[in-house]
Amino acid sequence: MKKLAAFSFLLGTLLCCFTACKDPVTNSCATDFDQLSLLNNIGTNIIEPTYNQLATQTSELKTAVTDFNNNPTTATLSTARTKFQEAWMTWQTASIFEFGPAETEEMRSYMNNFPVFVDRLNTAITSGSYDLTSETYSFTRGFPAVDYLLYGVAADDNAIINMYTSNGSAANRKQFLQDVVDLIQQKSNAVNDAWKATGANYLNTFVSTEGTANGKPLSDLVNQLNHNYELAKNDKLGTPISAKTGYVPLLPANVEAYYSRQSLALAIEAVQAVKDVFTGTVNGTNGVGLDDYLIAADTKKGNELLSTLIINQYDLVLSELNGLKPNSLHDAINNNIDAVKTTYAAAQNQVVNTKTDMPAALCISITYIDKVDDGD
Repeated sequence: MKKLAAFSFLLGTLLCCFTACKDPVTNSCATDFDQLSLLNNIGTNIIEPTYNQLATQTSELKTAVTDFNNNPTTATLSTARTKFQEAWMTWQTASIFEFGPAETEEMRSYMNNFPVFVDRLNTAITSGSYDLTSETYSFTRGFPAVDYLLYGVAADDNAIINMYTSNGSAANRKQFLQDVVDLIQQKSNAVNDAWKATGANYLNTFVSTEGTANGKPLSDLVNQLNHNYELAKNDKLGTPISAKTGYVPLLPANVEAYYSRQSLALAIEAVQAVKDVFTGTVNGTNGVGLDDYLIAADTKKGNELLSTLIINQYDLVLSELNGLKPNSLHDAINNNIDAVKTTYAAAQNQVVNTKTDMPAALCISITYIDKVDDGD
């Protein structure tokens, strides 16, 4: 009788391993979901238009900066700032797609490393000797460098204009600003051209290639959606509040857009962009997205659809970020740190849903180099 009981227990254990005793997230990779419809919506309606918009806006930024350098006034400074903020906002979506042409051009590294290394930047201006394509200057280029150059070189607008007119390094400062913006525009154009049908037509490759293996468009999309979200969570929120070291010390000066005080707006745009890609939303209209793929695979976590949990968590993060208004993120860290901690925790709680549960359900491996303490 004991042998029979032992055998029954063993048999039950084996059956559990292969059938019922599964992870609380259901995992069903076998689905007739139309991957190409998802890729076509994301590629044609989100990625390519975003790169096209970024190329247009960075071209306008270049023109505005040239006008400012030729005639530094409060009016030309204001125009340059407006064009700069428009392009930086679009970058929050474009930064998701660091694969294919963007990976080749190392877009994230060239466009948005922050906080800017001010001493290194000013030394480069004073000397007039620098190579912005060198890794040495990876934190003295891109949008954060422009943020400093248009907002942070002096205490007020008139003083900033003086730095581009009467200051001893005015000519070098103009040249550095122009070189930074030229490089932003060059990189934006290169990636945009590579996606266009009249260029390398990477869009055609993206929308016509099925599969979930490493290197396939779907794998690239899921990996970089996750990677970009974690970068946003960590760099925009976690680092300035020292989330990995017990919130000590607080580093509000390390927020994105420290000088223009636009960090909160950029963070909101970044999370909204990730949510829109996940749901396939274009101009407010829901399209085919990863949520539909998860629904087709009947992917649940507990008793609830994983897609619903993910969307709700994005909405919670956005709600927490919006709740920090009207303060800038810098001021919120200084004056309302508990609310910022709550916002970061909400962002962190999404990671396991999108980085562990979703890829497992869709049979996609996470391949980007991870941080060992990201908490997932």
